[in-house]
Amino acid sequence: MTPRVVAVLWLALGVAIWNGFNDIYVSRGAHEYLEKLHEFELGRGPNPDMTGVMVQAQRAGVQAASIWAGSVVAAGWGTIWVLTRAKDRSSKSEVRS
Repeated sequence: MTPRVVAVLWLALGVAIWNGFNDIYVSRGAHEYLEKLHEFELGRGPNPDMTGVMVQAQRAGVQAASIWAGSVVAAGWGTIWVLTRAKDRSSKSEVRS
């Protein structure tokens, strides 16, 4: 496989990771809203605002997903860069011999 194909595969993995982390955080936000709603129904807390809870969950999800996906893609692309440079150096040293 060429480095370009591998880079695209790393990017696709990053997109999948981003979607997964964002989904986890939004799901947690939905669960948090339901917990707050049940507490309200039992008389143990204020009436929850679904929009506020979900906006906060979305914001946290985008931040966490971007950090994780960016880290994975950067590590993958960095690995490609290092291996490509090592391969170029070894082919240049073989030509000089």
